[in-house]
Amino acid sequence: MENNLHNDELQPNGDDTLLARWLAGDLSPEDLEALRNLEGYPEYVEMLAALEGLEMDEHSPTLAWQKMQPELEKEKAAKELKGTTLQSEQNEATPTEEQSEVAEISTENEQPEVPKIAQQPDPKIVHLPTPETSNPTLVNRQSSTVNPKWLAIAAALLIGVVGIWWFSGRDNFSFTDTAYVTKAGENKEVKLPDGSVATLNAMSKLGFAEADWQDGRKVALNGEAYFKAKKGKTFTIQTEQGSVQVVGTIFNVYARGEELEVKCAEGRVQVINPEATERVLLKAGEQVTVLRGKMQQRQGLSFYPNWFKGESTFRSAPLERVFGEIERQYGVKVLADSLGDRTFSGKFVNNDLKKAVKMVCDPMKLNCEVRGDTVIIH
Repeated sequence: MENNLHNDELQPNGDDTLLARWLAGDLSPEDLEALRNLEGYPEYVEMLAALEGLEMDEHSPTLAWQKMQPELEKEKAAKELKGTTLQSEQNEATPTEEQSEVAEISTENEQPEVPKIAQQPDPKIVHLPTPETSNPTLVNRQSSTVNPKWLAIAAALLIGVVGIWWFSGRDNFSFTDTAYVTKAGENKEVKLPDGSVATLNAMSKLGFAEADWQDGRKVALNGEAYFKAKKGKTFTIQTEQGSVQVVGTIFNVYARGEELEVKCAEGRVQVINPEATERVLLKAGEQVTVLRGKMQQRQGLSFYPNWFKGESTFRSAPLERVFGEIERQYGVKVLADSLGDRTFSGKFVNNDLKKAVKMVCDPMKLNCEVRGDTVIIH
């Protein structure tokens, strides 16, 4: 008696390399028709589509087969177990004379089974179909169903990638639950839980964990802020360019791009580079810069910051930084030819764009033109 429950979906016509040859594009029209008639054919198509998005060193059918084989073997084992159980129940319930005779003959002639070794196809380059080149007569995606296991794997990968991207851009804000952000041309005064005050410059962000404030005063900063820290436990400003620690003092922190600049107006301020391999203690009237992770020489205060009073002041600052500040204060785009290593010492006002541009360009002998929200420097 033929047992249809034991027909192996993975080996139609006794061929255990059918799927591997399908991946390699070596199927004859008859084999392809046999494959398409399988009950699990839609799942195989979806599994292959899921593998198309994975990067492999070489697009070989062997690698693709190895990736698909564990899933196929699981389905195969489950179906074999189900079929064996059903057949056993049928045999025990209504055994026939014919079945008894077949069983006796089978026992007498039973020989040890020699395991078959599936021959792997020769490695070839697999050109997986794309929406532009796929042949609709070979794969009917409209009739296929997506295996939930593949959807779960894809979702997990997506969450992982998004998670890596999200946290890599928020490292110094990962501990915060309260944040303040300023727009172009906007200053904002923020009162911290202990009564300390931070004034944010344009296009800056400040965050802290209010619930954990009593355990340690710590804020995260991206941009520029002027701090008046009350005396108490250590007060820490964490930035991507380094960290600043004080007990109670007045100081200014500029943290943008690859630069951290700290100016101490009162008290003492400790500045630490990102790797915590260098640190310096500033006294009132001193400043220091951490550039690309390297601590620069401590020096006397070049000027007292007055941006929160309506003026942006510079001392031997690269022109790129000066024009960048104009962009933040006025919400404009500055287009300039190569500025080289030229530096600027002076100031500009934060309430009149044309006047601000002139205050920078005239002493540098640069031609400037304001067109709407664009400043052109020649």
